[in-house]
Amino acid sequence: MKPNEPSRTALIIARQRAAHQVLDHGLILCDPFAMKILREEEKDVLQFANQHPLASFGRLFTAARSRIGEDALSRAVERGIRQIVILGAGLDTFALRNPHGARQIHIYEVDHPATQAGKRQRLAEAQIALPPWLIFVPVDFERDDVGEKLVAAGFQQNSPAFFTWLGVVPYLTQDAIDRTLDYMSSIQNSEVVFDYMEPPEAFSEELRQIEKARAEHLEKIGERSNSRFEPAGMAAILRSHGFGAIEDINYQEIASRFGRAVQGLAPGQAGLHVVHAKH
Repeated sequence: MKPNEPSRTALIIARQRAAHQVLDHGLILCDPFAMKILREEEKDVLQFANQHPLASFGRLFTAARSRIGEDALSRAVERGIRQIVILGAGLDTFALRNPHGARQIHIYEVDHPATQAGKRQRLAEAQIALPPWLIFVPVDFERDDVGEKLVAAGFQQNSPAFFTWLGVVPYLTQDAIDRTLDYMSSIQNSEVVFDYMEPPEAFSEELRQIEKARAEHLEKIGERSNSRFEPAGMAAILRSHGFGAIEDINYQEIASRFGRAVQGLAPGQAGLHVVHAKH
């Protein structure tokens, strides 16, 4: 992303989430704030959803990975976790929809300062009040120490935490990924949900062409996709950082579990995965 501009990919994801509410009635992820935070007309969201090839595929994955993450998070809260860290939060609305408000949890949204400033502005324009459990933590993932920034914001390193890290890993270098996993694994009884992409060969031909075009577009706006992984390689990385219980959900499983909820879902093999791992 460009130094002083909010993330463009965060905006694309927010549009996909809003399109899921409009076209699919939020059947996978019900988000009453999706349209409000976007600050766009419904017709513009529909135009966005209809002008992109295989847009249904993006809507499905965006909604499903959030649903998988939030379901795992709810189970973690039931087990007693009270610290939630959303890495690369973008325009995520979980803190606004938080169903665990009575549990005295703290939600730390970690993202680039420019992206957070853009989000605060959108929330102010939409007259959406910041909930008391939400703490913004501005971080540049490639340069800053995430742990130091979190502790400065009040995060308790000696208490367990649930990390959501959605839509971030593909844009990081291997070094930044390792440093972040190192930090998570330093928190006792930590859990993480994140997504990753396989190399292009894992995509069907049609999706491969679209993925190539998407990568070229990201390159133009300064948000290049850096990291791809084979499933066995990702499992090995997680185990090397001390994560034991690893659930890796591939795109076929996602399409099978949630696909019926998405209008006009386009077929195709996609090398996309959502992982839930416990330390």
